[in-house]
Amino acid sequence: MLTDSSIKTSIRGLSAVGKQIIWAAGSNGQVAKSTDGGLHWQWLTVNEYTTRDFRAVKAFSEKEAIIMAVGEPALLLKTKDGGLHWHTIFFNDQKGMFLDALFFTNQANGWAIGDPVAANHPFIANTDNGGKTWPIQTNNLPVFKQGEAFFASSNSNLFVWEKKKTIWMVTGGAVAKLYINSQLAFPLPLLQGTASQGANSIDCYQRTCIIVGGDFMHDTIANGNAAIVTTQPSLKIKTPVQAPYGYRSCVKHIQNKIWVCCGTSGVDISYDDGLHWQPISKASFYTICVTESKKIFLAGNKGRIAQLFL
Repeated sequence: MLTDSSIKTSIRGLSAVGKQIIWAAGSNGQVAKSTDGGLHWQWLTVNEYTTRDFRAVKAFSEKEAIIMAVGEPALLLKTKDGGLHWHTIFFNDQKGMFLDALFFTNQANGWAIGDPVAANHPFIANTDNGGKTWPIQTNNLPVFKQGEAFFASSNSNLFVWEKKKTIWMVTGGAVAKLYINSQLAFPLPLLQGTASQGANSIDCYQRTCIIVGGDFMHDTIANGNAAIVTTQPSLKIKTPVQAPYGYRSCVKHIQNKIWVCCGTSGVDISYDDGLHWQPISKASFYTICVTESKKIFLAGNKGRIAQLFL
């Protein structure tokens, strides 16, 4: 089922809460919301921000959500009335600010990350009160290599383990790495070395994490675009036997050993925790979300939102 809205927006943020509520965030100040499991969508324009690109959204309910704008100034907005009105909960006009991802483990605890703005340290801020305040982390930050950064391609290069609040981040550009709690860094077996290469997305379930990326300027290259990380008994990183069929900007766990990834050159599925991937569509999408009832939604350019049926 495909919704081609004719809305001039590029959607890179999707967030589902419960079984029926899905929010989408895009460019040109556009936000969309469904309250009936994706059957119908309401489009909203964030007034006064029609030139901003909102690449992340976190939904808490039909009424409450947070959206993140990339570029300068860095901006987080929150609504409590279903998107009719938005108020600023974070603002930073430091030169070079570029937020890349937003992740909440529950309604109170959230993290925002962005590209380096000083001394090659990434920007990290967190909240423990639902977004009312965002203290900026200044200690124990990793030092990125020149040209290393995050990709704001799908709001999924950040994953936080809820129980231990362990922060996992993936990078690209000059190098592709997995960072754990800012202190540990592991090289990733992905394409890297240029500004269009590296890791774009990470998702985790139980003992397995899958990371996808590649080269978005050459999006049909079907190697160096995925890695499998197992966490027990010790952390190990390996490559798939059969990689996804091109650059992929987002990966999500669906259920059991089933995962789906998408990118500008297509959509792939794995039934064995990422060891083997098979293509299921050549359609272009940027991001994915999964509802509590395991409905799968993908979004991309031109306001396109689709539901994937397995």
